[in-house]
Amino acid sequence: MRCWAAMGLIVAVFWLIGCGESEQAKRAKVAGWVAQLRTNPNLADKDDFKKQLEDYADIAAPEFAKLLKERDKKVVLGALKVLAHLKRLTVVENIASVTKSPDPEIRKAAAQTLGVFGSPLAVKPLMEMLNDPNVEVRAAALEALAGPGGRDAPPFLQEVLPYLVEGLGDPHPQVRQAAVNGLVKLGQWSLQAIAKVMEQGSPIAKKEAERAFREICEGFRKDLRENSDRLIRRDMARYIGELRYAKATPDLIDRLQNDADPEVRSACAYALGNIGAKFAVGPLQEVMNNGKEEMPVRLAAAVGLGLMGNEQGIKFLIDQLNSSDEKIRAAAVEALRTIGKPATRLLIEAAKSKDPLQRWGAVAALGETGDPKAVPILLRALKDEDENVRAVAAASLGKLRYSKAAPQLVLALADKSERVQFHAELALENIGEEAIPAVMEGAKRTATRFRAFRLLGRLKAQKAVPLLVEGLRDRKPEIRAIAAWALGEIGDQNAIPALQQLLGDKNQEVRREAVIALGKLFQSHSGAIARQDFMIWKQKGAK
Repeated sequence: MRCWAAMGLIVAVFWLIGCGESEQAKRAKVAGWVAQLRTNPNLADKDDFKKQLEDYADIAAPEFAKLLKERDKKVVLGALKVLAHLKRLTVVENIASVTKSPDPEIRKAAAQTLGVFGSPLAVKPLMEMLNDPNVEVRAAALEALAGPGGRDAPPFLQEVLPYLVEGLGDPHPQVRQAAVNGLVKLGQWSLQAIAKVMEQGSPIAKKEAERAFREICEGFRKDLRENSDRLIRRDMARYIGELRYAKATPDLIDRLQNDADPEVRSACAYALGNIGAKFAVGPLQEVMNNGKEEMPVRLAAAVGLGLMGNEQGIKFLIDQLNSSDEKIRAAAVEALRTIGKPATRLLIEAAKSKDPLQRWGAVAALGETGDPKAVPILLRALKDEDENVRAVAAASLGKLRYSKAAPQLVLALADKSERVQFHAELALENIGEEAIPAVMEGAKRTATRFRAFRLLGRLKAQKAVPLLVEGLRDRKPEIRAIAAWALGEIGDQNAIPALQQLLGDKNQEVRREAVIALGKLFQSHSGAIARQDFMIWKQKGAK
């Protein structure tokens, strides 16, 4: 009995959803609905009528599209409304055909219907309508170019931005309004184009661009308040902060204090800092000092305060530099980097701390600030007793690209810690050509010669070729090998004879590097060296 009951239930469900209908029965139903609309075009305004068509959309759309050829204007307009509801791309060409109608009301409705699809197929007919003699039709076509818009707008819609932007300066207010509406639909996609108009456009275009900007920001603000998706709320807070939309400050404070998601609260804190809303200082301090709040949110609140020049926020971050949690220390460094130069003075003081962890964090953050005032303390940190501090000091000097630090960084190539040597070498490479004289001096010292030669090759230091040729005669095979490698990187043909002599070196690694270097020089030197000679050298070097 249970089996029969279950089967009966399945049959009933299939019957209710129409799965048991034959193709012929479906087409008969659609034909009946088409006939009803032809008789009473007002049915297109009834949601119940359009709703019943949804399960039959693939069959219904082509049948209703046939009504676009009717002489009765009301029937055509009704069919367009139905097709806009069904959204089947198979009928785009049918809709495009009525954009040539002599009736402007039909052309306008066709443009609005094409805009619903958000398809590349709709772009061409809509662009042709931008030259329509009727202002209302032009306005409808312009707004329709943006499609349905939204955060998930397809990338091709960005191609219509120039037309929307041009519409901001149109002499007709209806067209300008349509341009604003289209840009607002595209939201964040259109912000860069809007900013350009606000900066360079005509007075009337600037005014309309500012209006579009406000409307987009208000949309972000509404989503921040009301959207149930936490990721959307987070992104809206970020957008608002990047755009420095001060009118959203009350909403940011509310979400900072009350949102259930920590990522949203953090984003709100950063945004408040970017906006620089002074009356947000109290709420930010409260969050920062709340021991029950999650640490990423407290750090974000401190950044928000720091961006406004509030020293309490910067001090809080500096205090986290000696945290036992490596993730918190790294997050604090990143947070101080975000604040930048306003944090320099307090970081310089922290770099003198007795705690090596705090010194490390302060020195790391100073390199991220981009402030040349940090250089003296970084040079001092190159001699710190803690190897981690010395290593991060070298890395920070490289980030600042401070060329006058090159001699001290060259000395650090001989540090007892390989980590310090490594970061010093990278720092000198970051400094670039201006570091070459100091690196050449370092190449004269045994302790720093290997890394110095390697740097000269990386920097393609042409002036160092004689020094490197001399290095080919060094008593240490690793120095001869790296000198050969560097000469190959620099590509100076004058090194060929010296490299050729190295092919008889007793060390196989040296011979190998000489062959590789000669190969590079051969490739860059047309005709001066016969290929057969090179092959002879290669054979010698392989032995």
